[in-house]
Amino acid sequence: GPVDGLRVHGAGNAPRVLRAAVFASCALRGEAMALPARVITTHTNFAPVAALGRRLAGVPYTVVAHGIDIHARLASSRARALCGADAVWAVSRWSRQRCLDRGVPESSIGIVGNTVDDARFSPGSRDRGLVARYGIAADEKVVLTVARLDPAERYKGYDRVVQALAALRDAVGPVRYLLVGSGDDRARVEQLAAECGVADSVTFCGFVPDDALAAHYRLADAFAMPSLAEGFGIVFLESMACGVPVLGGDRDGSADALADGELGLLVDPGETRAVAAGLAQLLRREGPRTWFEPDALRDACLRRHGRAAFAARVASLMSEPPCGVHACAG
Repeated sequence: GPVDGLRVHGAGNAPRVLRAAVFASCALRGEAMALPARVITTHTNFAPVAALGRRLAGVPYTVVAHGIDIHARLASSRARALCGADAVWAVSRWSRQRCLDRGVPESSIGIVGNTVDDARFSPGSRDRGLVARYGIAADEKVVLTVARLDPAERYKGYDRVVQALAALRDAVGPVRYLLVGSGDDRARVEQLAAECGVADSVTFCGFVPDDALAAHYRLADAFAMPSLAEGFGIVFLESMACGVPVLGGDRDGSADALADGELGLLVDPGETRAVAAGLAQLLRREGPRTWFEPDALRDACLRRHGRAAFAARVASLMSEPPCGVHACAG
């Protein structure tokens, strides 16, 4: 692999209801614990299992802290396991601060931003079949969001984009908003679009499989996720790898994904007018030239967030000694 001497073991593709049990079995089985130079790296939800592994076999563990997993209310066992980890890798500065708020010792926390599959996401022409499926007119500008439509994930800002559409249409002309993702929040968002008088501009694409995502990004003139509590936002990287300019919120981990505004436009996600003005700016192609040259945007994204940069960050943190065992603050 890209990190010499590092082997990664996963728990496979077990059904969701069985994943915790399968992971625990894989992590704690005797042969996995017996070998030297072994580290368990896990998500917050599985941190108690990793903590048990350390107690039983002395195997150190690292917790990767994303966003909602640490921002939301944590069960006491997860909170203790997070605080007691040998190391915590936050995906952004915002996530790092959430870890500090939880009582994780500052010395334990490193930052490892997410990466993107550059073989799957790349610039390309619009898929005519998708253009026909969604009825995209030749004169329409397309704004895209990829997000799970779940009440717990409204912080991703799709409401704000819907609320900004009327002003955006006034500013730039016909706009189509493609919302990729499924979930229980769809009916409410449909009602919101109707109340805002923009139902004819919003297309709910529903669930899109991974192998069709790149084609959907390529439909867009701009990608928008003006989130309030996003840990990082891999979707930003996927969009930029496809050469599509992005808009994010300036209050959360989006700032790391967008390199503090170097790779994309950051706006106040709590202000509808700011979102509308920001999207109008992108649709008018106003901003750094790199944002609007697909290959240049992709290259800039991969220099900072590509596999090589990610591997270097991981290798650097893996070379550091464990930070030790810490007591949980609560």
